Amino acid sequence: MSNLPPTSSEFAYETAYAEALEAALAGQPALPSFFESWEADAWPPAADLIRLHTRLLQGRNDVAQERAASFLAEVLAQYDARYAALREDFASLERLTSVGTWKYDVQRQYLSWSDRALADLGMSREETVTDINLGIAHFVHPDDRERVAATYARTVAEGAEFFQEFRLLHPTQGVRHRQCRGEARRDAAGQVMQVFMVSRDVTEDVAYREHIRLLEAVLDNIHDVVLVTEAEPIDPPGPRILYVNRAFEQMTGYTALEAIGQTPRMLQGPETSAEARARIRQALQNWQSITIELINYRKDGRPFWVELAIVPIADTTGHYTHWVAVQRDVTERRRVEAQQRQRSRLESVGQLSAGIAHNFNNLLAIIQGYGEMLRRDVAHSPQLLRRLESILRAGRRGSELVQELMVFSRQRDGQPQILDVCRAAQEVLDMARRLLPAEIEVDDLSLASLTGESLSAHLDASRFSQALLNLILNARDAMPTGGHLTVTVGQQTVTNALTQLTARVVYAHPPEPGDYVFVKVSDTGVGMDAETQQRIFEPFFTTKEVGRGTGLGLATVYGFVGESRGFITVDSAPRKGTTIGLFFPLVQGTPAAEEVSGEVKLLSALLPADATALIVEDEAELGAFLSETLSDMGFKTVHHVQDGAEAIPLTERLGSPLALVVTDRSLPHVTGPQIIAELANRGLCERFLLISGLPGQEDLPELPPGVRLGRLQKPFSVKQLYQAVQGLFRPTGAPS
Repeated sequence: MSNLPPTSSEFAYETAYAEALEAALAGQPALPSFFESWEADAWPPAADLIRLHTRLLQGRNDVAQERAASFLAEVLAQYDARYAALREDFASLERLTSVGTWKYDVQRQYLSWSDRALADLGMSREETVTDINLGIAHFVHPDDRERVAATYARTVAEGAEFFQEFRLLHPTQGVRHRQCRGEARRDAAGQVMQVFMVSRDVTEDVAYREHIRLLEAVLDNIHDVVLVTEAEPIDPPGPRILYVNRAFEQMTGYTALEAIGQTPRMLQGPETSAEARARIRQALQNWQSITIELINYRKDGRPFWVELAIVPIADTTGHYTHWVAVQRDVTERRRVEAQQRQRSRLESVGQLSAGIAHNFNNLLAIIQGYGEMLRRDVAHSPQLLRRLESILRAGRRGSELVQELMVFSRQRDGQPQILDVCRAAQEVLDMARRLLPAEIEVDDLSLASLTGESLSAHLDASRFSQALLNLILNARDAMPTGGHLTVTVGQQTVTNALTQLTARVVYAHPPEPGDYVFVKVSDTGVGMDAETQQRIFEPFFTTKEVGRGTGLGLATVYGFVGESRGFITVDSAPRKGTTIGLFFPLVQGTPAAEEVSGEVKLLSALLPADATALIVEDEAELGAFLSETLSDMGFKTVHHVQDGAEAIPLTERLGSPLALVVTDRSLPHVTGPQIIAELANRGLCERFLLISGLPGQEDLPELPPGVRLGRLQKPFSVKQLYQAVQGLFRPTGAPS
């Protein structure tokens, strides 16, 4: 026993044993009370018990000694029974887990094996190998011996955990695979005294892993996408993706981690056929295979046509458990056209400065925000209200112009809408004037063949602007020494475009009879011969010198007009200039106007009682507007800093987490995303609104669970700001 003072538990077992011994000496045998528990630490060590027994019998007579000996024998029999039970439990544990154990005594250099371990190795007890080096040499495959021996030596020398998977030479079963784990046991001085090991056969696991590796290698080296999903649900959101091969990543741009857990609907978009989706749904509901072609979308938003084959997979009972989809890209031409559209857009707006767009958006946000707030104050005066509405309309128009430029810079497609072609053409012409040399005379926008009604078409505004700008820039390049440029907008009823129009007609779809709105760009440049006219819409065809043209501009225009169900006219001759017209089906209606309201509703029901917000905005007036608006929403305290580097120290000084942080993306010294990541990871705020006036968007680092992040593009209205903040505090799943 140790020299330390006895603990209360030691006094307890001594008392219990003394009481039981005295009862036995009195002829009333009873085992000590600590035997009633089978907990590992409830029984004292047998050696300590024997020493206590000897001490308690000092000075007793022979009769007492004889009775005490019988009592001690019964006590030790309990220990024997417990030891036998533990051995049986250990054997059951090995048998149930298919694990063998062995132990190596470092001092004695003796290796001992459990019965299960001997059986796994094909050895009998008489054939036991007790030397560790002989064991490695006898059982471990020659190519693995050096690695296993080195790892074991490190375990003995340093006490490092032992883990190895190696090939075993079984006397009757040949080469098997085993996985072995071990730990060192040290004495009080920290010296390794024993190494205890557990080992199990992993031959089937290795074979399965090799089988899976082979299947993955096959799937990852084919060009078709292979996608596996759950069998259900059929209804939205649909079955989740469980597996995608490497071709999926290459074709869609999504990584496997981004796709797994989502549904195949993540690849669908606005041009994905509703009819195709309905046919797929019907096949899935009936557990039928289907092969179909439809438009999917890459991660960057580009569409591509695929041939999609979907097959249900059943288990051995016939129950359907999964769907397997094989997807093949069948439209290289469409893929090239999408790339052309992106590259042409970059060429058209390469001179746009993102910094100017950012500063302009800041100014527009101030004008629009305070204008909407002022609208409440002048509602009693019709004259002041009319003047203010003019200011707000001008601000919104400026916002629309900047948004069109941002669409170009972001390489992001907009959405078709009812577009006032006259107004849109005027805006492009105004912008293009700054790109044209002084030697080129530009007429004001010419209007022809008008009926008195507005000229509207269902078009994507940004792509229309891009197409028209391409035509204007091509006209500029056709007049290197100067000339005359005219842009004309008009309306024309077309019955048969091929016979009615004198110019050459180019189309992707045969023009249907009806009313069309057209925009024509005419120049007095070098013109084109018939052969050149036949090729100008081909991808990569260009008449410009090397380094100036990509041959993608007119190909992009052709694709846009075709998708818009329109057609193109070309009228040109060498040294007589060129006129190219874009015709689009005329639609009735006017663009929808945005509702403007300066009203701000209280968010008190959603906010903490002492809600504190922080605004990080380098534009002082915009920061003041945001502070006032958040206060109107119900925030008790609103702080504003202009330098991003001040945000973190201020938050630390406040001493409690913030309810909301509103930050600009582009700031001095520290960016908005950096502020968000720092505050979120330190638990100083869980709700963030990132506002930006730049035409790009950088990715944020991964944020902790529970953190909410909203984004708002400058310039924004009071209503948009309110909705963005409300969305951050609305409970998950609550209706908007």
